[in-house]
Amino acid sequence: MNLYERTVKRLHRWLLSSALLGTVSVFGCTAVSAAPYNVNIIINPGAESDLAGWIPSGAFETLPYGTSGGFPGAGSPGPSDRGERFFSGGPNNAASSATQSISLADNASDIDLGVIAFELSGYFGGFASQNDWAALTVSFRDAGGTSLLSETIGNVTASDRGNITGLLFRETSGFVPAFTRDVLLTLNMTRVSGIYNDGYADNLSLVLSSPQMVSEPETVVVLAMGLMALGWARINRKVPPAGSA
Repeated sequence: MNLYERTVKRLHRWLLSSALLGTVSVFGCTAVSAAPYNVNIIINPGAESDLAGWIPSGAFETLPYGTSGGFPGAGSPGPSDRGERFFSGGPNNAASSATQSISLADNASDIDLGVIAFELSGYFGGFASQNDWAALTVSFRDAGGTSLLSETIGNVTASDRGNITGLLFRETSGFVPAFTRDVLLTLNMTRVSGIYNDGYADNLSLVLSSPQMVSEPETVVVLAMGLMALGWARINRKVPPAGSA
């Protein structure tokens, strides 16, 4: 028995024993991560701590619900679990923004297997019949800062809101690209009319799913059988056909 045969047989025995214990994950990997799974990883996602966790640009600000001047109130369309504050574009500007970066370096082993999904969501809106708007972009970046994938949600129009001041829910989802090492979140507010930039946002969320654990014995046995079949096929290819030189 050569080294390859012995390796395949040992792997087969290990998979079967692990299957009986129900402790094997996909490819035998168990996630250990700095960014937690299955929870919102955005810092200060609802403006309750003013601008903590965000790097603002321009006149970007946060306001209490019910601020005088026609801003959204406690009874305006928006999140049912809203806090006291929301993000707003700010006075006397055509565009403002805030950014936040989150490291995923310690999630690399899971991310590079392509098994991590994401869900991006939030509430976005504006003032009355004006089309000022807010949008949240997430950019998944490699170790060199190059964007591998970006998704944007928001862009709620006055027509979407029925010309009523308030915020509407938007979401998108997908898979985190392999080789992602951090995410950059950018919340943009854009003024279309008026003096104040009435792009509004609240209850922002970015959730990464945990890798699915393979705990069913039959699933692991199928994997083991597949590995064995590949191993025997490779071994058999090494046997020269009868009568060959």
